[in-house]
Amino acid sequence: MRLYSHPVQPNAIRVLMFLDEKGLEVPIVNVDMLENEHRSPEYLKKNPRGQVPTLELDDGTCITESIVICRYLDEISGEPHLFGDRESDRAVISMWERVLELGLFIPVIEYGHHTLTEMKDYFDQYPDWAESLRGGIEATMDRLTRQLEKNPYIAGEKYTVADITGFLGAKYAEMIVGLDLPATGPVADWIDKVAPRDSASSFHTSLDLMPDFMEKFTKKDWRK
Repeated sequence: MRLYSHPVQPNAIRVLMFLDEKGLEVPIVNVDMLENEHRSPEYLKKNPRGQVPTLELDDGTCITESIVICRYLDEISGEPHLFGDRESDRAVISMWERVLELGLFIPVIEYGHHTLTEMKDYFDQYPDWAESLRGGIEATMDRLTRQLEKNPYIAGEKYTVADITGFLGAKYAEMIVGLDLPATGPVADWIDKVAPRDSASSFHTSLDLMPDFMEKFTKKDWRK
């Protein structure tokens, strides 16, 4: 088994955080996007969309969606089960992960794709559409706040995959959308709990690597 990844790509970071939280060791193959390795014929056979992450199993089967990769890894490994131990827990955790993925994580990333000048040669940008996402992002943050008023973690008493998606979504909303995260209150308390976890190190590392990567990214002619 091996994981094709990249140290600054949001979906790849989500899986790296999951691996760290589970204490799992999987060989990592970093796909060099600046050298177009994600668009090479060899990689496109593994992931036809040319994206990371991709988990390649021992029999050659490739799993290409980050949350599905996390679920698979959770099912083949021991505790902690970040998708839950019981049927009801799994339903609640999956519900909140889905709420935060569709309402926060994905819209924030798409906002960046369509508004950041660094992305103008990589994507056909529609900034007006991106701005239309802002209301839904803010509404999801409000819903997250209300949930954290009742629970120490997003899905209840334990840290789960929903906290990984929520943490990345909230921090990217702050960085990319310019959303002001509260300095006090339930969201601030929750971030104070999850940000120092060892599993968040992949996110913090990505922040250190991002400036150099983006400088090189913007110099590359992606229209070729």
